[in-house]
Amino acid sequence: MKTELHELPENRVRLQVEVPVEDVDHAFDHALSDLAGSVRIPGFRKGKAPKGLIKQRVGEDALREEALDTHLSSWYQRAVAVAGIDPVDRPKIDFDEGPAEGVIFSFSAEVEVKPKPEVSSYKGLEGVRPPVEVPEEAVAGELERLQLSVAELSPVQRGAQEGDFLVIDFAGSIDGEEFEGGKGNDYGVELGAGRLLPDMERGIVGMKPGEQRDVAVVFPPDYPAEQLAGKRASFAVTVKDVKERTLPELDDEFAKSVSEFDTLAELRADVEERFREAMQQESDQIYRSSVLDDLARQLTTEPPEPMVRSRMAEMTRSLIDGLASRGLTAEQYLQLTGQSSEQLVEAIRPQARDAVSKDMALEAVADAEGIEVTDETIESWIREQAAAAEEDADTAVDRLMGDPATLTALRIDLRLQKALDVAVDNAKEITPEQADARAKLWTPEKESEAAGAKPSTIWTPGSPEPTNS
Repeated sequence: MKTELHELPENRVRLQVEVPVEDVDHAFDHALSDLAGSVRIPGFRKGKAPKGLIKQRVGEDALREEALDTHLSSWYQRAVAVAGIDPVDRPKIDFDEGPAEGVIFSFSAEVEVKPKPEVSSYKGLEGVRPPVEVPEEAVAGELERLQLSVAELSPVQRGAQEGDFLVIDFAGSIDGEEFEGGKGNDYGVELGAGRLLPDMERGIVGMKPGEQRDVAVVFPPDYPAEQLAGKRASFAVTVKDVKERTLPELDDEFAKSVSEFDTLAELRADVEERFREAMQQESDQIYRSSVLDDLARQLTTEPPEPMVRSRMAEMTRSLIDGLASRGLTAEQYLQLTGQSSEQLVEAIRPQARDAVSKDMALEAVADAEGIEVTDETIESWIREQAAAAEEDADTAVDRLMGDPATLTALRIDLRLQKALDVAVDNAKEITPEQADARAKLWTPEKESEAAGAKPSTIWTPGSPEPTNS
């Protein structure tokens, strides 16, 4: 397929394309086969009439239109591949005459392409690195959780208090009439755990085993059972059993009972190490994310509006899918948030633009470093992920690498991740306090107020601090 590329202003190009005769004839044959199934000619079974008769019946115009509908898109995609461009929007396609059998078909396609992204710098960026310090209260909290998991329950004859375990019977009524779901026998509950309505819990506190009491309850206005929402009810409650939880001593015997360690010191050290590992992973993630934020600020190429709109559409679809998984429709979400659909979409725009900017900045790094991702690299990554998820690696490789679209997406993602690795490896660490101080140090607004004029430069963390001239 002959394809000529002409560059136009504002990141647009025009493709001048000539479709070979054999491709045009193939399109007409294909169109004729498709139309034959819908044409009935007396004396012939459906789809079995001679092609000449079918052509006469459907007409040349219908045949040409079918050939264009089914093949123009693929001709355009082939031309794009030949030209080696990366369109970011729908093309505007023009042609003087429609295709005809036995004749070369010429058309032009004008489209906006992704500009070559450039960054001012990708080495020496700054990333916020939170310190990894395990709070003593976190370790103590985990040991307490382990205590609770092996605590003993002992019957008591005193009044119930928060933290006790109760067995109760209850029967609720509204205006003297029992209601569905308002009755239960041998119901186990932990006071303070939030399983009962607050009014009910407060009314039960202080009751002893065998005691009966009428407890007044007001259902919240947003109670899930709409027929009860906001209603006043009375519950006849009988406490049948009260047990208190007795925690074991924090000693070596406790450590042996809840872990593979022989001493409390070893258990405490293990708990602290697990917290430290989790905090280190979180610190690493925050560091990478902040380096990426700084990299995006170095992007000197304007993100194309079609790419931003496309990312907005992806984020909107993702939001709608997430709402559906929680049983909410988009209309219900808009009502709850008090937004219109237009406001919701526009609220997503800054996030979409930021995401596109980050991808473009990473692409600029990948281009500068000559990063390429081979099939072997992709397969190795898939096997690592499958092992971590305890899946069959061969099955995962066949499934993911067997789909061209998935393979392409993985190649792009891994290439950008490798680009981020380069930026992170060459970045400088700063503390959260340093980041906060720099953010407060100077802003365009403060400079403008001080000088009484519009600032000529904009400073961001990672760039030289502005100086007064």
